[in-house]
Amino acid sequence: MATEYDYVIVGAGSAGCVLANRLSQDRTTEVCLIEAGPRASSIFIRMPAALTIPIESSTYNWKYASGPEPNLDGRRVGQARGRGLGGSSAINGMVFVRGHPKDYDGWAEFGIEGWSFADCLPYFKRLETYHGPGHPLRGTDGPVSVTESRGDHAFYQRFLEAGTAWGLSQAADYNADDQAGTHLTQATIRDGIRCSAAEAYLKPIRDRKNLTIRTGVFVERVMFQGNRAIGVACSSASGNEAVRASKEVVLSTGTIASPQLLMVSGVGPRVHLREHGIDAVVHLPGVGENLQDHVVAPLRYRCDKPVSVKAQLGLLGRARLGVEWLLFKKGLGASNFFEVGAFFDSGTGADYVNLQHEFLPFLADFQDGKVVLGDGFQYFVSQMRPFSRGTIRLVSADPRVHPSIIFNYLDDPRDITEMIAGIKLTREMARQRPWDAFRDASLDTALDGASDSDIALWLRANANTEHHPVGTCRMGSDPLAVTDNAGLVHETEGLRVVDGSILPNIPTANVQAPIMMVAERIADLMTRT
Repeated sequence: MATEYDYVIVGAGSAGCVLANRLSQDRTTEVCLIEAGPRASSIFIRMPAALTIPIESSTYNWKYASGPEPNLDGRRVGQARGRGLGGSSAINGMVFVRGHPKDYDGWAEFGIEGWSFADCLPYFKRLETYHGPGHPLRGTDGPVSVTESRGDHAFYQRFLEAGTAWGLSQAADYNADDQAGTHLTQATIRDGIRCSAAEAYLKPIRDRKNLTIRTGVFVERVMFQGNRAIGVACSSASGNEAVRASKEVVLSTGTIASPQLLMVSGVGPRVHLREHGIDAVVHLPGVGENLQDHVVAPLRYRCDKPVSVKAQLGLLGRARLGVEWLLFKKGLGASNFFEVGAFFDSGTGADYVNLQHEFLPFLADFQDGKVVLGDGFQYFVSQMRPFSRGTIRLVSADPRVHPSIIFNYLDDPRDITEMIAGIKLTREMARQRPWDAFRDASLDTALDGASDSDIALWLRANANTEHHPVGTCRMGSDPLAVTDNAGLVHETEGLRVVDGSILPNIPTANVQAPIMMVAERIADLMTRT
């Protein structure tokens, strides 16, 4: 097996799969894609409804945890990151959202060019095949299949009707028209099967002679000659080895692992590296800074009637679900369960919609790493553009030791204000007439008659993560920027980062689609130079 390639891509997640596909289209270019996890072909990854199973498994989930979070009562918050081909796209909720055009237009404030929404739109179109009504802003022949959910369960319909009764509009295509209002969710599902980045970008090209895909190989560090990246040092069941890159090493290991890998390789804040006995190759103080995530709070309502989807997920129901999916790829097994949602304004002065609803037609409680189901329904309230920022820091120079992750959720008072507004508005929506026949009682009794300060205390005890980390190797031209507008690491040569870590600000979106768009655009830049 060759040990030198033109490009060595580390990490086969949403961005790495895109890069491997696009760079290897030139058959004279040798590309090696290295992934620490397995091939991730499990039936539980392919079946959309089984999404909790790979999340619960350390085989497919790195199982990071942040904290202690200073503003969440010192709690540690689990952070699911995909391990295996497809990365987090193989274990996520499959919700497909581009974001608001103003998200990308705002990136210009970081001193980078080429990232306005007009610049990004061709790459959003390039990556998708949208199976909904035709629209000039949607793609029709891309690798990723995007389907509109049916939303035909009684609880999905009540969610939509309650939103309308409260005053929300009904959004048509939130990825092409106005985001605001309730909607049927769009999902990365193809013919009843999860369309992960590996399914979309790697499976069709796995026989390309100039593409080497290696799984079960852990990259220990980037190797440098001076400030030029020349390859990576790896370990696997076969032992230690060096894989060299004649053109570039590209890190696509994600918002948590990419800054960690840079730091253990000597790229980062000099004083912090010295604390762990690491000689600085390049002093970049912004590595690991600017950490962002969508904070989320669940609002739960019990239903004493056997109407929720949980009633269909007993022993016989699960057997029926499995058989129907195995034979026909239809039924509940083909659903990610997040079939409806909404974007709306908190009323606290944001320029555009700043809150999101995701929704489940049953109760889902995570207990001791397992998901326990109950009869009822559940709103999830997420703040889309948080002001708080966190950090990734080394705990050890050993790259296998998980780093310290502090998101600082709700550190900025504006985040508390927006989330309190979201809680209040959501409870108003859940009290609308369409829910009257099914809403038995709120399970979050601490919120009944609660003051703003009471809600803030409740949030600190109950808020959680949407698993959407970005920003720790952000693009920009200021002293705290890590990468330029094409992902090249400042003050180095032959080293690039392409994944969610380079996003300067988190978009009004579940982040898989934006990350794939970024990878598509940078792959285009790389192949044109």
